[in-house]
Amino acid sequence: MALLLVGISSCCKKNILNVDYGKLNPNDFEISLSIFPEFRDKKIYQAGVYHDIPNEYGENDWVITYKGQQKCQFRHFKKNRRYTHKYKFVFYENQDTLYCDIDIRGKNSQKMTLYFISTLLGD
Repeated sequence: MALLLVGISSCCKKNILNVDYGKLNPNDFEISLSIFPEFRDKKIYQAGVYHDIPNEYGENDWVITYKGQQKCQFRHFKKNRRYTHKYKFVFYENQDTLYCDIDIRGKNSQKMTLYFISTLLGD
């Protein structure tokens, strides 16, 4: 019986997202997640509202957009849908370039620093 309770408890845990916008305006960002092949562009953050992060295994493709004109993206590969993670995003500017430090804690941990690229043609 104890094993069953542990199993139920672990499936009900949620992924956690912590975002540090620094001096930047949080309303200038959108964060979305696409999980192949199940979901297409599920909004995780938009206009001050956070939504639950789906807990699916496989290719979890994240896209972060700034002012609709710059974006960065990354893939977090999860090996099991029962694994939950703590995601921490830290945004900052350095010499006119926007960066995001990403720290993912859990069974499929990952750390990286990304920079935003222009989504406008001709830039």
